[in-house]
Amino acid sequence: MRYLIGVAAALALALVACGGATADPPTAPPGPQQIVGATELLPFDATTFPAGDGPAVGGVCVASAVVPGAYRCELDGGGADEPCFALGGTRLVCGPNPVAGNYRALVSPSAALPAVAPPPPEDRLEFFVALRDGPTCAIRTGPEPVIVGGAAATFDCDAPYTYLTTLDKSGPTWRAMLSTLDPATGAASGTLMEVARAWVP
Repeated sequence: MRYLIGVAAALALALVACGGATADPPTAPPGPQQIVGATELLPFDATTFPAGDGPAVGGVCVASAVVPGAYRCELDGGGADEPCFALGGTRLVCGPNPVAGNYRALVSPSAALPAVAPPPPEDRLEFFVALRDGPTCAIRTGPEPVIVGGAAATFDCDAPYTYLTTLDKSGPTWRAMLSTLDPATGAASGTLMEVARAWVP
């Protein structure tokens, strides 16, 4: 009899323990993870760019064939500039530097601007990049090529005689070959750099 009472008590305690236990709450699926060191892709907003009220040169502007979503302006004084972006009024800013807040030219178009649609994501082309712990560089759009170490420069950088010759966008952190030309000897040296930020139209 005592044995049966003991078994019954043990079963009762087990049932109480099971009934009082609470299940762990379900774990929420993880959200998007930030990749440390990934290149930051930034849309350029010309309407917020601090172009100021400086004098503007006249010109005729058409859609850029180099940077989709931007303009190319043939300047009244000769030459051309691109990429150019409408400031929201009657002027365009050409060759903007989003880091320094300056530009190459302000243009007042002599005719109405043709409509330029924003490019789809797969056609967006970076026109300005900031290297990590390095210079900033603007896309080359001039007709005269610059050959550095056997490769054509694709970006002009703000350090003298310094260019980008390749830009690898295959991973979350873009990498660019920063090439420096010795004007005295013509010799070139290259350093692989990470791209911290890139601007697109």
